[in-house]
Amino acid sequence: MRRRAWSSVTRQFTFFNLHFSICNSPIGRCLFPIVTLLLFSATFALSAAAGEPRQLTRDGLLKRDPVFWPGGKEIIYTVEAETARMRLMRLTLADGRSKQFHKSRDMSDRELAVAADGAVYAYNVVSGLSSKIIVEDNRSGKKQTVPSIGLANWVNWPTLSPDGKTVVYTEGAGPILAYDVAKGGGKKTVKQLTTRGAKYTDYWPKFSPDGKQIVFASRRDNDFEIYLMNADGSNQQRLTDSPGIDAHPVFSPDGRRIAFTSNRDGNYEIYVMNADGKNVRRVTNNSERDDHPCWHPSGKQLVMVSERSGRFDLYLVDVPD
Repeated sequence: MRRRAWSSVTRQFTFFNLHFSICNSPIGRCLFPIVTLLLFSATFALSAAAGEPRQLTRDGLLKRDPVFWPGGKEIIYTVEAETARMRLMRLTLADGRSKQFHKSRDMSDRELAVAADGAVYAYNVVSGLSSKIIVEDNRSGKKQTVPSIGLANWVNWPTLSPDGKTVVYTEGAGPILAYDVAKGGGKKTVKQLTTRGAKYTDYWPKFSPDGKQIVFASRRDNDFEIYLMNADGSNQQRLTDSPGIDAHPVFSPDGRRIAFTSNRDGNYEIYVMNADGKNVRRVTNNSERDDHPCWHPSGKQLVMVSERSGRFDLYLVDVPD
């Protein structure tokens, strides 16, 4: 006989029944804090086992760009903390607490990217109508600004090669550029990877885990689709072909799949496909918006920004095989 999965209401009812019964016993009153924690954890685990998205934050503020810090114990994400100001936040999964990534209260920062070992990381700093990308090396303490080539006053969407030696980013509405962080050399050493032009808005580049490829979104074919290219800009190929917008692509930890956001079915949801664009599967089904997917290091789950009742929080969701 097939076992029926517990509904959310059933789990909550069971939790409160057990909590009331145990904590009103003589020994339960003494162990109230421990009992509460254990029962909550058990109920939480049942929810996760049933395949429901697990809520990681609860402030409801607008969020974007989640990324796991190497080791998988922390998530760095961007939150709209104040009017016209964004902040990078560090979420510790063990206790569910978030704190500022940088100590400065005056900094408006976003879009963190990190090398595979955590030694080098990059982020975007916004000031008025301009922005710049900063790259920091934890080992040497060296900090450098990625050079602009003069196309626009803002740069966006940094992604670091796994070895931390190259940062790839967009300037203005494209093109996608690459800068050798290890060698330096200023704007003369910046390499243009994609074509500049009105039809070539290229956004959201992400390195593959082996550093050999870059996935990105482009509207060169009139709407945003997912594209793939070699790390040097060669062999650009289109992976998706759907009406609407396909955006925010990101490789799985093993490099075999790509998660992305799409409104192809009328609403922004999370999808997964093979790295060659085949076998597209829908992961989420939410009446509001699901966006900004980020792979869990296990490759079995995704963190996303999900809108629920007008509130935006991070959720962890299982990925179908």
